[in-house]
Amino acid sequence: MSRRTPAVIGTVLGALALALPVPTLPWIPAPPAGATTLSLDLARATAFIRSGQQGDGGFETAGFPGFETPDAILALAEAAQTGPTWNATTARTAVAGVVRNAKTPLDYVDDLAETTTSAGQAAKLIVLVAAPLGLPAAAFNPQGDAATDLVAKMDAGRNANGSFGPPGTFNATLYAALAHPLVARSVPSATRDFILNAQQGNGGWGFAGDPKGTDVDIDTTGLALQALAAAGVDPQGDALRRAVALLKASQLPSGGWAAFGAEDPNATAVAILGLTAVGEKIDACWGAAGDALPARQAADGRVTSPNDSFGVNTFATSQAVQAVSRRWLPVLGRPVYCPDDGYRLVASDGGVFAVRSPYFGSTGALKLNRPMVGMASTPGGQGYWLVAADGGVFAFGDARFLGSTGASTLNQPVVGMAATPTGRGYWLVARDGGVFAFGDARFLGSTGALTLNKAVVGMASTPSGLGYWLVARDGGVFAFGDARFLGSTGALALNKAVVGIGATPDGLGYWLVAADAGVFAFGDARFLGSSAGGVFSTVVGIRTGRRADGYVYADSEGRAVVQGSNAAGPSDRLRLNAPIVGIAA
Repeated sequence: MSRRTPAVIGTVLGALALALPVPTLPWIPAPPAGATTLSLDLARATAFIRSGQQGDGGFETAGFPGFETPDAILALAEAAQTGPTWNATTARTAVAGVVRNAKTPLDYVDDLAETTTSAGQAAKLIVLVAAPLGLPAAAFNPQGDAATDLVAKMDAGRNANGSFGPPGTFNATLYAALAHPLVARSVPSATRDFILNAQQGNGGWGFAGDPKGTDVDIDTTGLALQALAAAGVDPQGDALRRAVALLKASQLPSGGWAAFGAEDPNATAVAILGLTAVGEKIDACWGAAGDALPARQAADGRVTSPNDSFGVNTFATSQAVQAVSRRWLPVLGRPVYCPDDGYRLVASDGGVFAVRSPYFGSTGALKLNRPMVGMASTPGGQGYWLVAADGGVFAFGDARFLGSTGASTLNQPVVGMAATPTGRGYWLVARDGGVFAFGDARFLGSTGALTLNKAVVGMASTPSGLGYWLVARDGGVFAFGDARFLGSTGALALNKAVVGIGATPDGLGYWLVAADAGVFAFGDARFLGSSAGGVFSTVVGIRTGRRADGYVYADSEGRAVVQGSNAAGPSDRLRLNAPIVGIAA
């Protein structure tokens, strides 16, 4: 992990007190679009931080030099801001006004800067103290005695491979990436690549920066997101989308994130900052994430931590203030969207195109027996299945192959699929409404023995996995298991045939989409717009997610429209070898 309790800090950090993660940078000093200050009581929180001041002016209640004070300084500076843009004078005044034994926090960090030989600690002081307080990083001297060149100390730790600091101090590299834009430099391409190459197979980053690791380290992952955003890495690209998917899959029901097996305010704070750095709407799109930190605030103002059993310190409260304020950190000015705005498209040759979602592979280079007709994603977004017209199934990422009809003789070709909520099963549906269940998917009925007015074109699962809907080209809807029939267009004269169905998160509604981009809403599904009559060619399907206020549909040329609270599009048509035939999260 990138953060350690006092009981284990000594063995992990040794002389490197910077190993604790922190937010990102702020060269565009204004709150990101769509961000709001969450409901932590900042006055009580900063009063608690001030109460932890030591006789040397710092806040090292845990007893490890440089562990708490830089974060406490930024928290005090964040809470003091009142205007629409960052005010370094206000920040400096707020910090200088906290005095004990005639010492301020600036006295402490001045002495720390003079004595440190750590590239990571120097970078951390640039990011959390010098830059936000408007103090020159190359001549850091808040006491007015001897100036320290923090930039030179950071540069002295740069290695040939782009990393900073000795091996095993991965956070030194992350802080160095954050510091570069704050001293008017671009992040070195070797440093950017070093961070990217340290990404684990699960989409996250580990404390040691070992790409072969399998631990889920929320702190380091959040900090790496901020560093890569600072380096200009595309927030919609595969690396950052994989990391966002990991955070999505790891989020607790409370809205927070865990470290060492328990919900942890530092992990939650750094996750929020990392997600904000890549443009995620925390308040609108991440459930109770915005409530997780305020829920931990105690009567004395501190944000409680499972590490309090080792001794209460200021660290959790300081990072909580940074995360709810988000004024200086993280990188701002990024496009803001929700994780559910991402989608993947599959072409008939099995080519997969991922937009704001991670890519795990395709069959585009393979010779298929039959063309692809659809796809479905695993619940955490870390994998997907493709299905061909013969019922052949191809699994990528964390999706498991659980069976297919590829070797069977079917009455009618397969036209689509849906995954169970557990991700451990899926259904295939054929044009005659025949349903084939695999893994933990249960067969709950079909229209295979019925004479249909029009062929079935798609299916969707209920949230419980104990039901599903089939939809036909005329918009006729067939409900099985705990799926409720809520209406259809079967009796209407449509301009174009229906091509897909998507359910609302609670399973009490669904949308149908037609080939001309007409959208029809039933139950608690809300009509959020369509582009019927627009520039689209043939729409091929609709993708819904865990929010009820948005859906995405795409056409055979790969153009997609996001409808709802984050409306966007149509996107540009893709360069394709074969037409798009399906869409999934």
